Amino acid sequence: MTRPSTQAITAEDAERLRKLHDAKQLFGGDWMTAILLALKSGPKHYTELLDLVGSLNAAAAANSWSGRPRVLHASVLTRTLKTMTADRLIVRDQEAGVFPPSVIYSLAPATREALEAMQPLADWVSEHADIVDQARHRRSQDSEGARRSA
Repeated sequence: MTRPSTQAITAEDAERLRKLHDAKQLFGGDWMTAILLALKSGPKHYTELLDLVGSLNAAAAANSWSGRPRVLHASVLTRTLKTMTADRLIVRDQEAGVFPPSVIYSLAPATREALEAMQPLADWVSEHADIVDQARHRRSQDSEGARRSA
């Protein structure tokens, strides 16, 4: 049996693949998307983010890929905000001369651009909800089967 001829990946496709992988790594943290959406409406204090991201997660839990609601712990939010600040996805501003310190987080301009660029992908997910739901269900079944056999 002969294999069908395969065409080598083009340099352009290799570069696109690298860039998509980079974007996934940059924005793919567990809580990053929820934090970015919480900041989309404007700057927020730490406690506002903790409450808002928690409520966003609760709203999304019904359609969660894992089927389990997740809780955002303060230590995880702190670590994620530090990572996002170091990666220049968000801006951390501390008001000088105020006690206790008043810290506000906001989206970096480039991150706001990225959120706008991601909107067509979110639209695609809405238009093809059947594909997403089927994949979610299949993966849920796969993980349940793996747990039972372990």
